[in-house]
Amino acid sequence: MTAQPLSQIKLPSNNQSEQKTLADLIVDSLEELGVEYVFGIPGGHNSALFEALARAERRGGIRAILTCHETGAAFMAHGYARETGKIGVCCATTGPGATNLMTGVASAYADGVPVLAITAQTLLSHFSWGAFQESSPDTIDTVAMFDRCTRYNTLVTHPNQLARKLFAALTTALRSPQGPAHLSIPVDLLRSPAPESISYPHLSQLLTQPSSFVDLAALEELWQALYGVLSRGRKVVLLVGQDCGGASQEITTFAELTNTLIVTTQGGKSCIDPYHSLARGVFGFAGHKTAREALSDESVDLILAVGTTLGHWATSQWDKVLLNDKLVHIHPANIYFTRSPMARLHVQGTIKRVFQELVARLETMQQNGKLYLDTSVSLSVSSKLSLSDRHKPPQIEVKEPESYQPSETDSFVKPQRLISLLLQHFPKETRFTVDIGNWLSWSIHYLFPPCPENYRLSIGTASMGWGIGSAIGTALGAPKTPVVCLTGDGCFLMHGNELAVAVSQQLPVIFVILNDRSYGMVKHRHRQTGKEPLEFALPSVDFSLIARAMGANGHTIRHSQDLEQLDYQAIYTHPGPTVLDVHIDSEQVPPMGMY
Repeated sequence: MTAQPLSQIKLPSNNQSEQKTLADLIVDSLEELGVEYVFGIPGGHNSALFEALARAERRGGIRAILTCHETGAAFMAHGYARETGKIGVCCATTGPGATNLMTGVASAYADGVPVLAITAQTLLSHFSWGAFQESSPDTIDTVAMFDRCTRYNTLVTHPNQLARKLFAALTTALRSPQGPAHLSIPVDLLRSPAPESISYPHLSQLLTQPSSFVDLAALEELWQALYGVLSRGRKVVLLVGQDCGGASQEITTFAELTNTLIVTTQGGKSCIDPYHSLARGVFGFAGHKTAREALSDESVDLILAVGTTLGHWATSQWDKVLLNDKLVHIHPANIYFTRSPMARLHVQGTIKRVFQELVARLETMQQNGKLYLDTSVSLSVSSKLSLSDRHKPPQIEVKEPESYQPSETDSFVKPQRLISLLLQHFPKETRFTVDIGNWLSWSIHYLFPPCPENYRLSIGTASMGWGIGSAIGTALGAPKTPVVCLTGDGCFLMHGNELAVAVSQQLPVIFVILNDRSYGMVKHRHRQTGKEPLEFALPSVDFSLIARAMGANGHTIRHSQDLEQLDYQAIYTHPGPTVLDVHIDSEQVPPMGMY
């Protein structure tokens, strides 16, 4: 049985217990949008929502995923949204439940991911009385706390407000600039009967229809600049950011037509095939020399920065090799144009639409003989590589290419070798979620998945533990698909309890823990910049034993030989999670600099 469209909800009047509540209205609305899961923890003040979810699950609809911590719930919603393109939904009770949710919601805000956070409040009539876990505007005011990390944020104070505020939240979260929305609802309102008259028959279509727009005047100005550069035989370079999802083909076609080199930001790695002959790797933090060389080429007259918010890492600490008057900043949300005042042009528009227009004009000019373009570009070099070499594109320069290969002298496991084996032995559809810590640098510099869209990281607020929850949300959004969570011992000590969720849902998530017995990334960075010695050591923990105690598979890898002997196929086909506790040299410095 599927959820009734909102326009067809009929409420019986003869039996109060059978009436749909406001909680049911929320659940029905989410089902109509195709949402399959709500992540969270029940409490006394949001139990009505979980009751509505239980009723929905009995009829084969949306269901609740009980998490171990509210922050994990928000991370899971984030991962589910990234994987499916639907809105991710998380919920918490009032007071500490709501405050625990906030870090995950802030991560979604910084990364522009559509998430709906639903929190509870005590009885509306008891506001200011000091009720148990009260967080009303008269006390600690969780609504005010959410205000700076959401695109839409409101307290529902009357039953008749809920429908319109819910739809406003969904609309805001799903439209550019995407991000989280928050509804705070008192317990008595969640249990209130839903209004009888609701008529939004086209809501689902409105919210899920892809947007397509472009500033035509700015596009024309961009075309004239581009045509002038190409006519003079000068070069263009692309900097592709993480907000280019869905436009990879159009961007790549443009690059092939104009013989334009492609550089990405850290998040933009997920949008460009690294094995394409025009790809030159990542610019900025943990990036590649070849990327910087592409941008600093003196024959370059135009730099198209596309779908990037031009933050600290993506700009290599606001490097003028990128931020100069050659720059054209292209983004669907004009709020980020404040970061590029030096640019020669700002173009607001849907990335896919912008490049469709540019490609059409280039092809027309070429067909009419008004522009000659050398299009003899090889599409990909991956097919020319042997299986053992399909971990590194030959046209992208990494710091230690030999480190991918095994060595008899290695006493500890090298992260580069681990990356190589994962890419060789795991299927190409494997998703990778990268946590904050040492793995972040190693993966940005050395990990080149054959399907780049399967590479996921979150560096907007860089929340430790994001990769763990996100991996679980990703696995639920991509059933029976291996998900590799690249995390660290510090992250796992913070949020590894969510392994229990992967066990209960029998999800094929492989948690690869870089165990250096310290807060490694912080330690190495402090050694580069700090003045006083600080302590970053963590206690020695047997994570494989913890995994087995929680019902998951666990393996301890202390030496490179242990890594070579793993049965990778058995690991990724196992109907449940696996923890690989990989011990690495705590003194090995990851590629953390700006390149």
